[in-house]
Amino acid sequence: MGRSSRVRPASHRNASRCGTGLFGLFVLIALLLTFVLPDTTTFAASDAAPEEVTVGKGARPAARADGAQKQQGRTADDTAKKASGETDSPDYVWSANRNETRITLRGAVPSEEDRQTALGMVKARFPDLTVEEKVEVVQTGLPREQWLAAVSFGLQQLAQMTKGKVRLTDGGLTVTGQALNAEEYGKIKKALAGTLPAGLTLKADGVRPPVADPFVFQADLGPNALSLTGSVPSENARKTVRDLSRQLFARPGLDDRLEVASGAPKNWDEAVAAALRALSRLETGKVALTGVSVSIEGVAPDQGTAVAVAYQLRRDLPERFSTSESIKWKEADAPLNFAPQAVPSPDLAATVVPRIKPIPEDSRRWRSGALPPLIPLRTER
Repeated sequence: MGRSSRVRPASHRNASRCGTGLFGLFVLIALLLTFVLPDTTTFAASDAAPEEVTVGKGARPAARADGAQKQQGRTADDTAKKASGETDSPDYVWSANRNETRITLRGAVPSEEDRQTALGMVKARFPDLTVEEKVEVVQTGLPREQWLAAVSFGLQQLAQMTKGKVRLTDGGLTVTGQALNAEEYGKIKKALAGTLPAGLTLKADGVRPPVADPFVFQADLGPNALSLTGSVPSENARKTVRDLSRQLFARPGLDDRLEVASGAPKNWDEAVAAALRALSRLETGKVALTGVSVSIEGVAPDQGTAVAVAYQLRRDLPERFSTSESIKWKEADAPLNFAPQAVPSPDLAATVVPRIKPIPEDSRRWRSGALPPLIPLRTER
C-alpha cells in the first residue's frame, strides 16, 4: 500500500497562526511594560519629591551635585552681602554714591513725584556732578515726608565728602566715605551723633577723615606754654596726646591746634609719646614728626642732659622711625640769672645770693669757694 498523507483542514491552520500571533503580542506588551513604566514612575516621583528618589543612573548624581554647588554658591554670596551691608533682604532701599565727577542714584522711590523731588535735591547740592539715575517707583509703608527728610539728611552728609555713599534701608541710614577736610569731617561726625530726622536711625558710620600727606605733628615748648599743631589720626588720639602733655609739662598753658586726618604711619602713637617724653627734659625746644622722620631741637640744662635726651629718643622710637637732634646746653661757666621773677625760697641763702654782685668777668675761672690771689702792695721808691 502506498504512503498516505493527512491533510489538516484550513480552519485548524488559521487558528494555530492566530494563537501564535496573540502570544507574541502579549510578550511585546510585557516587555514594554517592563522597560517603560519604571522610568515613567521614576520621573513622576522625581518631579513630586526629589529628595526621596533613589538614583540609579550616572547622570542624576551629577545633576544633584550641580544643584548642591549652586546652593552653596548662593549661601556664600548671601554671607558676603551680609558682611558688606549690601544684602537684598530689606524691603525698601535707596542709595546715592558719589565720586569727584559723578553721583549715581539707585533703588526705589515711593512715587514719581518723590523721584522728581529727590532728583531736584541732588541737582541742587551737586550742581557740578553728572547725575546718573537708576531708580524705580515702588510703594512703601514709610510716610512720604519721613522718606524725603531722610534723603535730604543723607545728601547733606554726602556733599561734605570727596567720595562716599549714603544708603537708606527701611528707615535705617548707612554713611561711608572720606570727608573733604578736617572741618567738614567734624561737621559730619557732629550731625551723625546728634538728633536725626524723625523715624531715621543710624545703622553704620564709616566716614573717614581727609588724608594728610605728609602726616605732620609738632610740639613747641616755650617758657610758659606748650603748643600742639598738625594732625592726629582720631579724636581719641588727640585726647591721649593732650592728657600726656599735661602729665609731662609743668606749663600753665596748652595750645591745642591739632586736626584729625588719615594717613598716620604705623605706631604713630608710640613715636609721639617718645618724642614728647624727650622734649619734656629740655627747658625750651621743639619736636616734629613728618611721616616717619623725627627731629628735635632745643636747650638742655647741661651737657649730660643733652646727650641723654638724644639717646633716649633714639632708644624709644619704634622701628622704621628715624631721628635727628640739634640740642644745645648751657655752659657751666655761664653767668647765673638772678632775675626778679625767680621763685623765692625760704632758705636764707636764696634771699642773700641775689644781692651779691656778679663776679668780675676775668675771675670766673676761679673755683667756687676759692679766694682771689692777693694783689701785691705798691711800695714807694
